[in-house]
Amino acid sequence: MDIETVCGHLAQLIEQGRSANAMELVAELLGKLKDENLRLALELFKLMKQHTGRRGEGFTSEQLDLFLQLLGQGTDAESTMGDDAPDVETAAEVETPPSPPPKKKDKPRRQKLPAHLPRTTTLIEVPEEQRQCPVHGDKSCIGHDQSEVLHFQPASFWVELIRREKLACRECGDQVAVAPPANKVVDGGMAGPGLIADLLVGKYRDHLPLSRQIRRYARLGVKLASSTVGDWIGQGADLLEPLVKLEADKVLSSFLVQTDDTGLKVQDREAAGNIKRGYLWVHVGDGRHCYVIYTPSKQYADKANAALDYLKRREGYIQADAFPGYDTVFDVPGSKAIEVGCWMHARRYFVEALEGGDLRAAIPIKLIKGMYEVEAEATEARAGPEQRLQMRLARSAPLRNELGQWIAENHPQARPKSPLAQAMGYALNQWNALQRPFEDGRIPLDNGESERRNRDPAMGRRNYLFAGSDVGAERAAIVYSLLGGCALNDVEPWAYLTDVLERIVDGWPMSRLEELLPAHYPALLAAEAAAE
Repeated sequence: MDIETVCGHLAQLIEQGRSANAMELVAELLGKLKDENLRLALELFKLMKQHTGRRGEGFTSEQLDLFLQLLGQGTDAESTMGDDAPDVETAAEVETPPSPPPKKKDKPRRQKLPAHLPRTTTLIEVPEEQRQCPVHGDKSCIGHDQSEVLHFQPASFWVELIRREKLACRECGDQVAVAPPANKVVDGGMAGPGLIADLLVGKYRDHLPLSRQIRRYARLGVKLASSTVGDWIGQGADLLEPLVKLEADKVLSSFLVQTDDTGLKVQDREAAGNIKRGYLWVHVGDGRHCYVIYTPSKQYADKANAALDYLKRREGYIQADAFPGYDTVFDVPGSKAIEVGCWMHARRYFVEALEGGDLRAAIPIKLIKGMYEVEAEATEARAGPEQRLQMRLARSAPLRNELGQWIAENHPQARPKSPLAQAMGYALNQWNALQRPFEDGRIPLDNGESERRNRDPAMGRRNYLFAGSDVGAERAAIVYSLLGGCALNDVEPWAYLTDVLERIVDGWPMSRLEELLPAHYPALLAAEAAAE
C-alpha cells in the first residue's frame, strides 16, 4: 500500500467521523514500520559485526546494569511491551560506563620450558685476564649463572630402506623363499604413518589446504604430487573408519549426547556452480566421545538424513538447538529420546534483540547471566553432579522462575515479528526442554561442547574452501571425529594418529579396538609403560 492510498483512506475515515479507526490504522502502520526498521537495523548490525565488530555475545555486568538503568529512566509505558512504547537507543550506541582502575598485576614470570625437550649445554668461560687474583693466584669456580634459549629446527624427512631377504637353495636353484612384504599404511606406497598423520592433522586441525602442505614439504626438499597426497589422505581415513564406527556406538550409549551441525561446501557437477552445501553433524557423548556424520543436505523430511536416523536410535538425553528436524527424533511415537534445551541459544536471541536496539532484552540477559555465574562457581569449586544440582536449585532456579514470569507477562503484548518477541517465543517453545539441567547435575546448561567441536570445520572451510566430493566429505567426518576426541581428552593428535595407524597396519586385534579410541588411549599408554 503506497502513501497516497493510505492518505486517501485516512481522509475518507475522518470525513466519515471515524477518527478512532484512522488513529488505529496509523498506529498499526507505524508499528509495522518500526518492526521492519528494527529487523533491518539488526541485519545491518550483524553484517557490520562480522567485518569489524566483536564476535562474542557476552555483556559485562556493568553494561547490563547501564542498560537496565537507562530502561528504568523512562515512563511505565516504556518498561512494558505496549504497542505505544517509544523507540529506545541501540545497545551498540550506548556508551559503556568507565571501568574501575585496573588492579596492579604481579610482574609476569617467564614460563619454564618443558622438561622433556632435549638439551645441550654451552659453557662460556671467564676471560683469561679475569681468571687470576692479584694476591692469591687462580680463582676457583663457585657456580654458574644459567639461562635457557629455545631453538627451532624445521621438521625433516627420513627414509626407511626396507630390504626383504631372499633365500634359495644353491643346489636346486628354484627353491626361492622371499620375506613377506612390510606392513604399510598405503599398499604399495611410500608414505609412512607419521607422514599420513601429519597430512591429516595439517588439513583438519591446522586448517592447511593440501597445496600449502605440498609447498611446505617442497621447502624441505621433497616434491609430491597433489593427486598422490590426496590418495594418501583417503587411504589413511579409510583405515581409521572402524574406530569411528565404534566411537558412534560409544556416543549413542552415553548418558548425554550433545549435537550441532555446520555447513560444508562440496563439489558436485550437477549442482549450480558445481558446488552444493552439505552438512557435518557433530555428536559429543559425555564430553569424552565424538562422532561426526556428513549428510549431502539438511532435509529432515528425507529418510536419507543419516544424522537424524542415527539420533532416532538414541535412548536418553539429547541436547540440541531448536532445529525443526529434531522433531522427527523427539516428537514421534515410541521415541525414547529426551530433549534437552540449550540456554546459550535461548540467550542468543535476547542478545540479538538487545543489539538490535531494544534495551528491555537486558532483563532476561541479566537473569541468564546469573545462572551461568552459578555454573562458573560450581566449576571453580570442583563441585560434583549432586552438589552442582543443589547449587542450581538453590540459586539458579529462582532466576529461571523470574525469567519465566517476565516472559509470561510481556509476551502476549509483544509484536510477533519484533526481535524481542521472537526471543521470548523461542524460550517459551523450548521451556520444558530448558528445565532438564535442573533434573540432573550432569546435564550442562548448553550444548557448547558440540559447538566448540564445530570450530575446526568452520575454520577449515575458510582455507580449503570445499570438499572434492561426497566421499571426500565423509572421509573428513571420519578424521574430524577422531581429532574431536583428541581435543576432548587432551591427546596430542599427531602422536596419536601416527601410533594408531601403525598399530592398525601391524594387525591390531579387532577385539581390542576400543583401547585405541581417544578416550581410552591414555590408559593404554599408561598400562604399556607400567608393563615395561
